[in-house]
Amino acid sequence: MGIELSNTKVLLLNKLIIWIGIVLICNALLLSNQSWFKNRSIKEQLKKAVVHYNEGRFATTETILKKILKQEHDNYQSVTWYLMMKADYGLNKIEEARGIARNVLQSYPKSAYVKDVFSCLGDMFVDEGKYSAALRMYLRARSLQSDELFLEKIDRRIMNTLKVNISLPGVDEMLSVEFDLKNRSILLLSKAYGAIFSGQPDDGAQILSGINIDHVPTRYFDFYEELLLATYRPSRKNITIGVVLPLSGEYQSNGTLFLEGLKSAVQAQTEGLRNFSLIIYDNRSRGIETIQTVKMLAKKPEIIAIIGPLNAGNALIAANTLSGSVIPLLIPSSVQDGLVTLGANVFQLNSDEKTRGRLAARYAVQKLGLKNIAVLAPSNEMGHNLVDAFCGELDLLGFAPVKVEWYFGIPEDLQRQFNSIRKTAWDLMPKDDEYAEFLGMEIDSLDALFKISVDDFFDLQKDTEKELSAKDSSKINLDTIDGMYMPIPLDHLSYLATQFPIYNLETQVIGNESWQDLDILNQENIGPHLDKMVVITNRKEIFYNEILSRAGYHKNNEFFYQGVDCVQLLSAVITEDKLDRRTILKSLNSIDEFHGSERIFSFSGEPPNLNKALQVLQYDQNSFSLVGFFKGDSLITSSYQSP
Repeated sequence: MGIELSNTKVLLLNKLIIWIGIVLICNALLLSNQSWFKNRSIKEQLKKAVVHYNEGRFATTETILKKILKQEHDNYQSVTWYLMMKADYGLNKIEEARGIARNVLQSYPKSAYVKDVFSCLGDMFVDEGKYSAALRMYLRARSLQSDELFLEKIDRRIMNTLKVNISLPGVDEMLSVEFDLKNRSILLLSKAYGAIFSGQPDDGAQILSGINIDHVPTRYFDFYEELLLATYRPSRKNITIGVVLPLSGEYQSNGTLFLEGLKSAVQAQTEGLRNFSLIIYDNRSRGIETIQTVKMLAKKPEIIAIIGPLNAGNALIAANTLSGSVIPLLIPSSVQDGLVTLGANVFQLNSDEKTRGRLAARYAVQKLGLKNIAVLAPSNEMGHNLVDAFCGELDLLGFAPVKVEWYFGIPEDLQRQFNSIRKTAWDLMPKDDEYAEFLGMEIDSLDALFKISVDDFFDLQKDTEKELSAKDSSKINLDTIDGMYMPIPLDHLSYLATQFPIYNLETQVIGNESWQDLDILNQENIGPHLDKMVVITNRKEIFYNEILSRAGYHKNNEFFYQGVDCVQLLSAVITEDKLDRRTILKSLNSIDEFHGSERIFSFSGEPPNLNKALQVLQYDQNSFSLVGFFKGDSLITSSYQSP
């Protein structure tokens, strides 16, 4: 029995060992599965965070990421922190984003996201106008990656950055610590660029000669060749122009396009044109930087003119700051009324809103012969300025608008306004009109769609309601309003253009430059209803010439062409023996007619220094054509000369 008992114990012990083993294996498997499920859960949360980030919901992204970081895990730490940095950057929490970037670089130096961190840091520095620091970050990112898709993106950032007047000492500092041969070539290109556009082409040529072409990345070959060509220009007296643009901040995209136009025009100059040097400053879209910059530029005697700023607010600040100065200040974009009254040195290259509205009325009456004119416009500052000027000029010409309708905000539904204009059109019809045959017909389906009712149009007696409801059928084309003035913001065109045809108003449309979008106008349900539309604008219908085609910009890129025009205008008035500020002021003021790439300029007459040349474009057969232009109050065409 003792032996049997011992054997039993052994058997029991073996079973116990087996069960313990099974339990341990199960626990291990359970823990492994828990880890797998945990990682899977984190991965799913990260996917949600990325979706929210891509859709611009940065606060939600941040909330999700904070929850992830509270969970203990190692596999997704670096990517989580990287996304957190991007979310904070999107929320404009710059210091927090920088702190996270430092943490990622220190704690996860081998992470695949290090290159992206450097790229994001570069973007932050660009926003602050610290272009040397931005370039340094972008180059670090570039040296860490060989993927072509990433390199294409980072090279685009580098090209935009090195063209923004990076100081030569800053480039030399980076060269002293840069060992990557491709990055060194890029830095030397930046240095050569800075020398050439500072009026030192020989220095630029010397720098280029020291570059080993084998080390120049493929995407920089065209830039290298452009710089070589720029050094071949004959030696001429340098003409230094100060440039104040929003190269970061709210209006960054406009400023960048304008700057590219400036530089393309400078590069494209032939031998007979002047040797311009552009001294470029970023006002960061802010007023205080604008004040500081224009004051500083005005104190530099070698700078003979200043171009910029772009937006109306900073243009006003610059004009006020330089009031009483003799340095010419060219305001390229603003249409603000009264800007040129702030100083004899202020030149407004875009006609102001008062001039635009006034000449639109003059063209409508004197050239088109319109009498019954309705107005539909946004109830904002621009709309009121244009309409007030338009109606004021109509009054001087002996007319008054038959109807003025306003809309507020985005014009998604203009039913009330167009119904009101149709009512006026019916009121203008003769009593015994040609539509008598429609009396007694039932109201059509389109009226039902518009919810057109008699009450909207007339105060009716009960016994005439049926008759006049039928008479106002929307299927009837009304032509008693022979003109409609519709000045609108650019982002309202798609709403106006799609609604106008529905209301069957046969009328001559008079618009502003915001109607110059052929992608919208040429839609089959829009274009035929706007045929013969007239647009009063500073902008030409741009031809896509060789110079601008080479620069790679679309023909309707307004700010690019404004930059081109500024160089062309200054080239027309500057001579090597007349480089003082007062002479240039006098020459600009006396320009009676100068044709640039986008605009025509005429500064003579009253008020002085305001561009009083406006172009008349007509929309016909899916395109715009120039039918004339105003020079002051005179309309210049091949067949018509206003009194």
